[in-house]
Amino acid sequence: MDEMFMLAMRNLWRNKRRSLLTMLGVFIGIAAVVALISLGQGLQQTLNNQFEKIGADKIFVQAKEIGFTGEFAPGKLTEHELKIVRKVRDVKEAAGELFRPVQVQFKGVQRTTYVISLPSKQDEAELVKITNGMEIEQGRFLTGQDANKALIGYNLGMRNTFQRNIRVGDKIFIGGKEASVVGILKRTGDPSFDGSIVIPEDDARLLLHETTAFSYILVQSANGADPEAVANDIEHTIRKDRNQKTGKEDFTVQSSTELIASFNTVFNIIQIVFIGIAAISLLVASVGIMNTMFTTILERTKEIGIIKAIGAKNHDILRLFLFESGMIGLLGGAIGILIGLSMSKGVELFATAAFGPGSIVAAAPWYLIVGALLFSLMIGLLGGYVPARQASLKNPVDALRYE
Repeated sequence: MDEMFMLAMRNLWRNKRRSLLTMLGVFIGIAAVVALISLGQGLQQTLNNQFEKIGADKIFVQAKEIGFTGEFAPGKLTEHELKIVRKVRDVKEAAGELFRPVQVQFKGVQRTTYVISLPSKQDEAELVKITNGMEIEQGRFLTGQDANKALIGYNLGMRNTFQRNIRVGDKIFIGGKEASVVGILKRTGDPSFDGSIVIPEDDARLLLHETTAFSYILVQSANGADPEAVANDIEHTIRKDRNQKTGKEDFTVQSSTELIASFNTVFNIIQIVFIGIAAISLLVASVGIMNTMFTTILERTKEIGIIKAIGAKNHDILRLFLFESGMIGLLGGAIGILIGLSMSKGVELFATAAFGPGSIVAAAPWYLIVGALLFSLMIGLLGGYVPARQASLKNPVDALRYE
């Protein structure tokens, strides 16, 4: 076996330029697959960590037509729905939240960002804080007595969103109305949230001209209760109140576990699509390996005759050329893995520079590396099997006569 390996490596080195060009298709395909899976799994991991912080007992209620607002918006949630939700069995706490785009001005610079409302009642405010992952970086939280005060997202206070950082104590204009900044929130990794502004609910209603509407209703199920069952009860209760049929609702109710399952399903589908596209280059690479091996066999016909004449069997010749094609696939895969991991790490570094640490993490689990190596080896063996079999069946007398 060792002699076969050394012979295969010598033959590849003897035609190193051709071998490298043949590997090109393998490592391009493997690099694409590894980079996509690495980033996809890293993104899933980041998302899962965020949902773990929120907790499995959280439930989200929102209108199906999220982009619509106003009195006649389809599925609009109001104080009425919030009261109904609070009466559902095993609901520990419920809170409404407004989340709308506004124009914000600071030192003559104007940007469009999102405003998030914070309820005045402490228990409701705590639910909104936990669900959104709000933690203070500088300053303090809003209190139930605050008016014309604001918390700003991490990017507004630390990333020069307004050409300079907003500091605690600065004045900003939200929709033309002045507010004092009392705190800066820690970074969450969500660019939309990290660029948002949190203000008291009463201020948000005046600013957005909303008297009763909510963008979301956030719910916490009671200890020991099944969040999925509570979510189903909430959906049934609101549907009954609105006199809507099952499947015809203009609102959605999802637990945090359902949300993360939906996100993971989407990520998996996207990864499969991209991997399918990258696999086309691997198919081309397999054809390239086959072509290279046919050429190699043609050039080494007399050598095959000599090896057979001194006692080599058909399976020895088959194994020799499969070793060579397998090594092309394996080496190409190893190079592809290094390129793919470098690409995903580059994206991670870019995302860290643009959005802060932890935005996207390049995952490199052992099974990804081992799987990519085995797959590239299989590509090499499949591409080399037909030429190797043809070589093994050559008549030694005819092979010796070949010029």
